[in-house]
Amino acid sequence: MEMSRKEMERMQRRRLLLEAAERVFGRKPFDEATMQEVAAEAQIGMQGLYEHFPSKQALYESLIMERVKSFGTRVEKALEPGQNPIQRLRAWATVHAESFSGTPAFFPVFLREKIHRDWEFASRFGPALHEAFGREEARLTEIMKAAAEEGQIQKLEVPFLVRFFLAALHASLFCHIRYNPNEEVSACVNRAMNSFLRGVARIG
Repeated sequence: MEMSRKEMERMQRRRLLLEAAERVFGRKPFDEATMQEVAAEAQIGMQGLYEHFPSKQALYESLIMERVKSFGTRVEKALEPGQNPIQRLRAWATVHAESFSGTPAFFPVFLREKIHRDWEFASRFGPALHEAFGREEARLTEIMKAAAEEGQIQKLEVPFLVRFFLAALHASLFCHIRYNPNEEVSACVNRAMNSFLRGVARIG
């Protein structure tokens, strides 16, 4: 069944509002950002904004959950049967980097919420977001375990390996977004993977 023109226009307005919210929340923390700023950023009236999102909390939750769900779907498609653990790790990193390279304003929003989850700080979200973060952490945990068992990486504590990998990836993404936005995503991923697998010491 095809969507009506009215439904398509409504979906387009919702997408514009989420993109605007992404930019606003990327510049300011939740408590400082306002619905008026989001409406102005999207060039949509306040009534149009409230028709889609009844509160700033609802808007923020929708923004986070849509991005997280989209990421999970893309990862599932990228992890193909027959890949060895390092290939799976690279595929995961590529989807992660592509997600933020295309929507850089979401990167600080994501990092803020991930820190809250990792350190068990009070969060504005319920179990849904924690479950989504937990699924990806469990996925990385399994990849790290398999890589260690196959001798591709050292057998260190898995939580350390997961966070060491994410630290390398997020450092590479930060440099990509802030200093070299025209860089190919593959170069960003290669820098992170090489740093994780080989370190940054000069050899020879």
